[in-house]
Parts: sequence; structure tokens; C-alpha cells
Amino acid sequence: MPRDTLELPPGLPPVGLDKAARRVLSGWLLLAVGSLAVAGTLALLLALARTPHAQDWLPWPWQSFFRKALVAHVVFAFVVWYLAMLGGLAAAVRPGVVTGMAGLALAVTGALLLLIPTLADWGEASLNNYVPVLVHPLFYAGLALLAAGVALPVLHLLLRPPVWGGALAMGVGTAGVLYLLALVCFGLAWANLPPHADLATYNEELFWGGGHLLQFVHTPLLLTAWQVLGEQAFGQAPLGPRVWPWVCVVLVAGGLPGPLFYALFDAGGVTFREAFTRLYWFGLPLAPLVAGAAVARAIWRGPRDWRSPAFLGLALSLAVFTLGGVLGIFATGGDTRTPAHYHAEIGGVNLAFMGMVFAVLLPVLLRGGTCTKAVRLQFWLYGGGQALFSVGMFVAGSAGVARKVAGDEQGLDSAVKIIGMAMTGTGGVVAVAGGVLFVWLALRRLGESGPR
Repeated sequence: MPRDTLELPPGLPPVGLDKAARRVLSGWLLLAVGSLAVAGTLALLLALARTPHAQDWLPWPWQSFFRKALVAHVVFAFVVWYLAMLGGLAAAVRPGVVTGMAGLALAVTGALLLLIPTLADWGEASLNNYVPVLVHPLFYAGLALLAAGVALPVLHLLLRPPVWGGALAMGVGTAGVLYLLALVCFGLAWANLPPHADLATYNEELFWGGGHLLQFVHTPLLLTAWQVLGEQAFGQAPLGPRVWPWVCVVLVAGGLPGPLFYALFDAGGVTFREAFTRLYWFGLPLAPLVAGAAVARAIWRGPRDWRSPAFLGLALSLAVFTLGGVLGIFATGGDTRTPAHYHAEIGGVNLAFMGMVFAVLLPVLLRGGTCTKAVRLQFWLYGGGQALFSVGMFVAGSAGVARKVAGDEQGLDSAVKIIGMAMTGTGGVVAVAGGVLFVWLALRRLGESGPR
């Protein structure tokens, strides 16, 4: 049984969740895992589209497919998956059947609306930062419904908080506060958009500020997973009860100025953009550095049980996330060193979430089962593949391969570029294999018969 369980009245099986609450959490997990399945399928196709000669195997003309698939992949891997985890964790920490089910229905509807224009080849792909979009009313409506659906269990948690002593409740609550700040930024951006802006400017300005705040949302989710997995692996959280609240306070304080920037600066101007960039650089790194150092110390001290999904998720998450941080030092923005950085960071978060699913959430749903070889293999495949993918992109970017292009536009005119992109393709295939295995194992356990 998890040590840092949900802070709810004792005596409710197995850790405070009754039948209705477990049904709600199961729905959110199905949405989260399903979104990762969609993203993983698209990631495989994208990896093939960027691998020399392999792009000719695709059933679509890759020139038109690449940009739309890239948009949908990023949104499902970096928006739907993360926000579904936030919604599910919020619904679990403070169960509310009405808000949990209503929010889930909105979020699922939003995810379906995101898929329709993607599969129908509607709209123009806008590869703006943070939340790329297909310029089509259904896609925007899907994002709005998803955001509203996640907000319902988050608001329920914040308005009726549980005992705020545990790492899980405090971390999810911190992410919830920052999520609401991000929604405020999106609303202010929409209200301040110039009426006749071109599509690229419109979407960049719409998602710039709130997109930065979403990075603040993802950070406490990652650190919370590290805390809870650390409790599973070592018997106590890497950060103690005196330090962890201060880490959460620092993260909230870092995100608080975001909405004020819309009143202080000209939205979309250079000063405005620089303000959010500085907020990101100065407000975000401290908490992961402190938590990462604590996790590294805990791993060094042990015990190190490589058969445990909690320990595997924690150790590999820290390793891949740290790789992304190192690669980010050399990122310049125009070549594939930048996606090398953030793909490793995303991989680190995903590994932590995979650990949470198998070490905490499935046991909460009475679907834990045993830690089989397949469960352990998924972590190694995904973590190793993501690391190889990112290193390959970094090598190619160092030789001048531009980001957000494919095929002949990559200019693979040197051995270093070809080797780098071949590593990227190979790593992408391995990572997708790990992701597919995770999705299959998680869905199989969610579908097992038993108490609900």
C-alpha cells in the first residue's frame, strides 16, 4: 500500500477511494493513457518521416502529413496527457463524483474534437510555441473543452482541500493553482489579441504567456511524482516535510507575476515576451535543482531495487530529465538542439508518470498486480529510446539541421547529419516501443475485472 496515500478519512478501501471515486479515476487514467497512445502512434510516423529513405514508406505524402502530425503529436503528448494526469490526480486527492465525471466528459469531448480535423486533414498547421494548433474551429473548441474539463476537479480540490500535510496533496494543489493562473493568461491573451492579426501572430500571442505558465504546472507534477515514488522506493520522500512546502511556495511565487504582465506590458511586444522568458528562466529552475539533488542523494544511499516500478520510474526519470537540462545549455532555438532538449525533459516527466501509474494509481484502483518483466522493460525501452532520440537530434542540430522540417529540407549533406538523424529515428522507434508497451500494459490492467 502506498505510504503517501490520498489524505482522506481512514477506513475506505483501499486508500480512501470508494467505488464511485475509483470509477472517476479510472476514466481519467483511460483518457491519459489513450492520449499517449495517439501521441505515440504519431511519434512513430514522425520519426519515420525524418529518417533517410524511411519517409518513402509512409502511406501519406509526408510533405503534407508531417506538419499536421507534428501538431497533433505535440498536443496529445504534451497537453492532453499531462492535463489528464492533473485532472485525474486532482479528482483522486479530493474525490467529487459530480465535478470529476463532468470534467472528464468535457475533457474526453475536447480530445475527440482535436482528432477530427487532424484525421480529416482540415485546417492549416500553426507550429507556434507551447500549444501548436490546427487552425480550425473544432480544434480550438477541443482545447477549450479540455481546459474546462480539467479545471473542474482542480477547482473542487482547491475549494475543498484535504489535509495538506502529504507530498501528493500539496504538490497537486500547487499544480492546480498554477494551472488556473495559466488559464487566466490564456484568457487575457485572447482578450488582447489584435483583431486583424495574421494566423502565425495570432496563435503565438494567444499561447505565449499561458504556455510559459504550463511549464510551471508540469514542474510540480514531476516533483510530486518524484516525492511519491521516493516514498515507495526508499520509505520516505526525497524532500522532507519542512523543505517540500517551501519548494511548492517557490513554484507558485514564480508563476504569480504571469497575469500581471498583461497589464504592465504591451501584449505581444518584445518587452512582454522577454518578461515571460525571464520568468521561465529565473522562476522555474530552482525547484527541480533542489528536488533533483535530493533524489540523486536518495538513490545514492539506496536501497536500489531495479525490479521496483517506483525505483525504475524515479531513477530513469531523473537521468533523462537531467540529460535534457544539460542539452538545454547548448540549445540555440533554430536547430534540432532545441527539440533535443525538450524531448529529453518531456521524457523525464513521462517516465515519472509511468512510475506513478504502476506504483501508485493502479494499486489505488486495485489493479496493481505484480511487477513483471514486461512492466520493467517498458521503462528501459522508453527511457533508453528517448535518450538516444534526443542525443541524435542534438548531434544533427550541432551540424546545422533545422528544426520543424523533414525530408530534403533537412539538408542531410554530411555524415554527421545523417548519423544524427539515423540515431533520432532509431531512438524514436525504441521509445515508441516502450510507449506502446506501457499503453498496452496499463490498458490491460485498467480493463481487468475486480472491485470498482
